[in-house]
Amino acid sequence: VKLKKPRFAPFVAAGYLVAHSDLLKEVPFDPFLGYIFMGEEILMSARLWTSGYDIFSPTVSLTGHHYVRNHKPKFWESIHRTFSFGVHNPLQMLVLNRVKYQLGYPESARDMIKPKSLFSAIEQYSMGTSRPLDEYLRIVGLDMNTKEVRFTKWCETGTPPPGFEKYRGLYDT
Repeated sequence: VKLKKPRFAPFVAAGYLVAHSDLLKEVPFDPFLGYIFMGEEILMSARLWTSGYDIFSPTVSLTGHHYVRNHKPKFWESIHRTFSFGVHNPLQMLVLNRVKYQLGYPESARDMIKPKSLFSAIEQYSMGTSRPLDEYLRIVGLDMNTKEVRFTKWCETGTPPPGFEKYRGLYDT
């Protein structure tokens, strides 16, 4: 399906993020998230949204990638050579606590995470101040307390997200 205009999207994709480079001056990638594979996209999406950026999908799929390449190791597999196999190894699990803290997971509260060095420069790489995190999580249907994903009608049915109805014109085909 080719759209006439971009539509709102709930998340950015780490492998395909198109924006003016000024975006990275205001919301830079967190250099303390080395060795993370799952979690960086939702965190960057939340940070961008709370900094006032809206997220859109392209009008047409321009690129893709193949995860199944048995003869070529993936990023996370190179780490497994040192640590262990599985989606998250001990190093990734440690770094993931930084992501979970920033997104408001109750089990990742500041007083529950060790080592405290995981909080190095966290204010520099945390949420923006233009819009609240809880509003973003509600709009994209995520509940960090109950670990539930709620149906986001706007995304699945092709309508603007709650609070963005004035942009209905983007959805006219």
